[in-house]
Formats: sequence, C-alpha cells, structure tokens
Amino acid sequence: MRKVLLLNGSHKSGKSFTMIIAEQFVSGLLEFDPDTVIQTVDLIQKNINACTGCHTCWTTTPGECIFQDDMTELFHQYEEADIVIWATPLYHYGISSAMKKFMERTQPALLPFIDNEGGGTYGHPFRNPEKMNKKKHVLISTCGFPSTKNNYEGVEEQFNNLFGKDKWEKIICVEGELLGIHQLDNLTGPYLDLVKIAGKEYGENLSISPTVKEGLSKPFVETPTYLQTTNLSWGVDDTRMKDSDGGLIAWNYMKEVQTAFNPKVRPKMNAVLQIDFTDIKERYQFVIKDETCTLLRNDFARETAAISINLTTLERILEGKIDAAQSLLEKKYAVTGDMRVFNAFLDGLFGPVNLSADKKKRLVPISFKNTPYWFFLALCPWLFCFLFAEYSPLIGVVVPLMISGVLCSIKRGPDLVYFERATLLTFSLLGLAVVTFGSDYQGNTFAIIGYFALALIWAISTLKTIPLTADYTHYFNGRNALKNVLFLRTNRLLCYVWSLVFLAQAGITLWLNTTVLINFAAIIPILLSVPTFVFSLWFLKWYPTDAAKPK
Repeated sequence: MRKVLLLNGSHKSGKSFTMIIAEQFVSGLLEFDPDTVIQTVDLIQKNINACTGCHTCWTTTPGECIFQDDMTELFHQYEEADIVIWATPLYHYGISSAMKKFMERTQPALLPFIDNEGGGTYGHPFRNPEKMNKKKHVLISTCGFPSTKNNYEGVEEQFNNLFGKDKWEKIICVEGELLGIHQLDNLTGPYLDLVKIAGKEYGENLSISPTVKEGLSKPFVETPTYLQTTNLSWGVDDTRMKDSDGGLIAWNYMKEVQTAFNPKVRPKMNAVLQIDFTDIKERYQFVIKDETCTLLRNDFARETAAISINLTTLERILEGKIDAAQSLLEKKYAVTGDMRVFNAFLDGLFGPVNLSADKKKRLVPISFKNTPYWFFLALCPWLFCFLFAEYSPLIGVVVPLMISGVLCSIKRGPDLVYFERATLLTFSLLGLAVVTFGSDYQGNTFAIIGYFALALIWAISTLKTIPLTADYTHYFNGRNALKNVLFLRTNRLLCYVWSLVFLAQAGITLWLNTTVLINFAAIIPILLSVPTFVFSLWFLKWYPTDAAKPK
C-alpha cells in the first residue's frame, strides 16, 4: 500500500490552480490503485519556522530540528511517504515561500558530511539512504507565463540538486491562470483529463509517457492571443502601448470572452453576434466566420443577432452563477434576431453557461430516432387506427399495436421517450379490449377513444419536466435545449394546444357519428391537424423570439 504526501505550497490554499492539477493527478493514482493512501498538507496553514542554519540537527540532536513546531510531524510523514508531490505555483521565478520553508526544514534527513559525487559536484549524503533513495518525487506547478523557458530553470535545478537529475517527474502547466476562467472549460477540461491519465500512468510505471508529457506541455491558447488577453485582464493601462482601450469600460472583459470562443459548438457558423450593454452604453460585435472570432468595437457589421444586457448580468451568466434562459424569461436581458445564434451561445459558443441548475435535466441523444422525422413515424399507429378502425376494429387496433411495438423495439433503451411508451401502452389496452369485446363495439368507438387518449397523453406531458414535443424538436435547438426553460415552456404551451385540438377532434368524431357522414367520422377530424401543424411550426419560432424581445 503506497503512501503519497501531497504538499500544497500555494498561498491560496483551496482556491489554488496548482491544486486543481494536483488533485486530478492524485485521482489518476487512485484509479490505478484505490488502496493508495493520500495525505494532503496545506503548508500555508501550518506553523513552520524557517531554517536558521544552526546545524543543530547535524550536531547536538542528529536528525532532529531545534524547532518543535508542525514540521516535527510533517517531517515524519515526509520520511514515511513513498511518493512526495510538490505542488507549488511559480512565485517570482521560484517555488513559493511556504514550500521553500518546508524544503529547507528537511535538512535533518541529510548527514553533515560532504561527499564527492563526481563530475566536480559535491553534496550531503542521506541519513537513511535505503529509505530516501526509494522515495519518488513529482513537481506539479502552474505559472502565468506561456512558456517555461527562462522561467523554470531555477526550480528544476533545485530539484535536480535535491533528488538527482532525471530522477523526479514534473507537470508544469503554462498559462495556468486560465484554469480559473469558467468560460474556458472547453480548453482546460481536456488538459485536466490528460493530467488524470498521467496520474494513472505514474501509479503504474512511476513515470509519465512521452506522449502524455508532450500534451501537458502545450499551452491552452496561442501565445499572441494569450498575451493580449492576459495583459488586458489586469485592468491597468499599459502606458507603453499606444493602442489602449479607447476609454471603453468593457473592452478588456470582452477580449476575455473572445478568448473563450469555441468553434466546435457550431463548426460552420457564419454570424455577427452583437452585445449592447444597456448600463454602460457600449456596443461590441463578435464576427464569427470560418471558425474564427473577431471582436469589433467600431466599424460594425450588420448583426445576425443582438443581446441587450447589462455588464454584470453577462458576467454572472458566463461565470455560471445564474440560469441564462431563466434570466431571459425574467426580462433581465433581451435578444433579437436569429435565435439560432443565441442557441449556440447557450450551447457554449463562448464557454459553458448555466441552464436549470436547480434541476438535472435528461439529455436525450441527438440522432434520427429523436427528431421530428421520427415523430411522424411515431404517429403512424394513430393514423392507421383512425383510418381503419371504423371498417375493422381488429385491424384498426392490432396493426397499430404491432407498428408501435416494432418502433419501440428499434429505439429501446435511453432513446425511447414518453410518447412512444404511452402509444404502446394505449394500443396494448385497446388491443385487449378488441380481443375481449370487439364484437360489441362500433369501429368509430375506438377512434373516439384514440382521440381522447391522445388528448390525455399530451395533457399529462405538460406536467412532465420535458413536454412531449420537446423530445423531438430539441434536435433543431442545440445540445442544451432540454435544459433551456424557454425552449421547454414553448413546447409545454404547444402541448396544451394539441391536447385541446385532440379533444376537439374527439368531439367532432362523436358528432359525425350521429350523421350521414358516420363512415368518415374518424377520418374528417384528421384534417384539423393540418392547420394546427402549420400553427406549430410558426409558434415554435415566434414564441421564443417574442419572449426574448425587450419589454
């Protein structure tokens, strides 16, 4: 059973970007060997005196420091650990002061004698060489620079001197400050996944493969973009630069948003998204073309969609602190123009946004089996029933049951949605009734029951988290549509409408059943579905656009 000592040298303690990486690395270790014992120490929280160079640990009390503080217990943990992870941010081209104090206080592990180590180098031998030589060391560090060159040489040489050249492992994350930007999760997430793989590899081989090392050495974004965004993020004008923000309040922030642009959300999108800040009276445009994003502060193009919002609300949305769709319904901001661009925004075009944080919405896989095209197939059992039940109750019910069964068997599993389950159940019950009492019923009776059943099915779906039509129309509204309260409300209202239409069709069938048109009583009401379908297409586009408009 391995013992791992994780030393957090950051002065930010739990908010440390370095520890985000270290914890991912440790999770990889645990995935390889769940029995691994992890001891995490926040050095900034410990009482550790600085080494005074008195050498008492070498002379008067060999192996024991003159200071009796928290380091007494920590030194014991350090001696017993099989793997020591040194997690420290780069502070002024070196390790943190908290880490430096701990490192200096490990001097009791050495003997005072100076040995010739060859090659013109000299050093102190270990007091317990058998234990200390087997100990493995990993340096995990982050920095704000886009490169390690001329930044980490001092740190790496210190580790070489202490633990031997090429006898320790390292993960150095450049552009580490980006780990704290929620909008860039699409960039930092894969890196953290790779860190976990590195931890698993290290647990298995006590080393990290060259391929993974190469991946971990790459910056998150291109250096020119990073430098421009980072230098702006300080909120301090660089008096050396002639091109300033022009006095614009949100310019620096919008440059950060631009950095978070993720073309993979909509690979072929060409659009102009305009942001109008209602509080500070500033306008910006993101020109999206050929998977690139250009930020404009003047010489504007014709917008495809526009968001009118105050700066604080946009910040809170992109930080994931408020529900973007719910805030839109509450008129905290407004959207005009092409809603497809706004849907891309909700899908994470400029970083992940929070949708329905209070509810865990089910995400249905986007495939042909969950599109409006499949919905028309799901309606086939009902159409067959209305067309043929009057002539033959057996055929008009049993055949739809068979069709429904085939469709459900094709989808199965998580792809199977509420309407298909309800259809199969309804025709199973009707089939049982036909087999049992078929000779005692007129064919139109089952058509009437069918219309009432559809009304009930659609009405019940309005009480569900995901209304019936949303299971199919989400295909055209982005991968986060089923977490979008505006999209769900639109479909819920539509289900109310269709439920009323089905009730009306049931009533019309009952009335026609008493007239000379009895033979067409189940078929004629179907015609009412045509204008309702046209209305549905219009409503799905109109309602979200209208709800997103300014007051």
